[in-house]
Amino acid sequence: MRKLGARLFFLSVLAAVGGCGSGPLELHVPTLTPNTAREAVTPIDFEPIGAPSNPESILVPGGAEPPGPAAVLASGIRSELQARAFHGGEAGGYVIKSRLDRFALRRDSDKGYGYALLYVDLRCEIKRKADSAPVWRGELRGRSAALGARQFFSDSHVMDQILADRLLSDVTRELASDIAVRILELSGKPSARVFADQDAEQQLAGVNDGPAGVAALTQDPQAAEKLAEMAHTSVNDRLARAAAWNAIAMASGPDRPWVGGIDTGIDKDTFIRFFQYKALARHATIPTLRELKTARGKEENDLLKEFLVDLDSTSGLGLTGFSRRRENLGL
Repeated sequence: MRKLGARLFFLSVLAAVGGCGSGPLELHVPTLTPNTAREAVTPIDFEPIGAPSNPESILVPGGAEPPGPAAVLASGIRSELQARAFHGGEAGGYVIKSRLDRFALRRDSDKGYGYALLYVDLRCEIKRKADSAPVWRGELRGRSAALGARQFFSDSHVMDQILADRLLSDVTRELASDIAVRILELSGKPSARVFADQDAEQQLAGVNDGPAGVAALTQDPQAAEKLAEMAHTSVNDRLARAAAWNAIAMASGPDRPWVGGIDTGIDKDTFIRFFQYKALARHATIPTLRELKTARGKEENDLLKEFLVDLDSTSGLGLTGFSRRRENLGL
């Protein structure tokens, strides 16, 4: 029955994307458990994302079906902010305006696996609703990776579509967490995705849909530190280890202690290495950026080489910008 359910799921995806072969991808917003909070929720108005000034900054192999990346990202971030019922901060809440500076989906294959990486850059400005006073402005950079064994997919386009769905879910929810948890310092319950059935969950779940996802989305350093042993373990559970490293990445920052262990020990697994690089880049201190430079000279995977070059050009993924709350630059 499980094999039949998985096959039916694949057929439904094929119907949704228009059959076999290459073609435009559909960008989907993750469905989240509805927010049941009634009181003390801080209003956060996330306005539609402005289109990039340079159309070439949107790179999706084969193209993307309407409504396109900006609209889907805005809907996904808004859904996450609402589902988590954030509270604290300014009583009147906030208004967030943003522009899409970059949306790039990159793909590659290696030893029977398909890899996909997503780069999202948003230039954002956050103001208080009460008096339009600026609270924060800067660049949000979302990065994530998805992996699929080709033998489990009936068609390469099906695999590309499913990997894109995983990436959109992880990146939109992480960008919302950066806004609410890291920038506005709000508190909120974890969110959870809703899947049609167990087979859909097995195929569409991203790195934030397992146990480590709560630590990643809440950006809790103590919870992430408890996952360090899992991240470094020699047990061959790449998805659990990648999710643990992603939680470490989301808890990292230039103003926070490093919770990734004394010795990073760059992994032999391509998928896990991506999240190690992400963690080092989000910590964005002199030692961790130095580790990334060293890794760049040794990396053999083309997608990860490109990722490391990108990290070098931005001096990591540290959350930087003007913050009225902290009354300084660079934090």
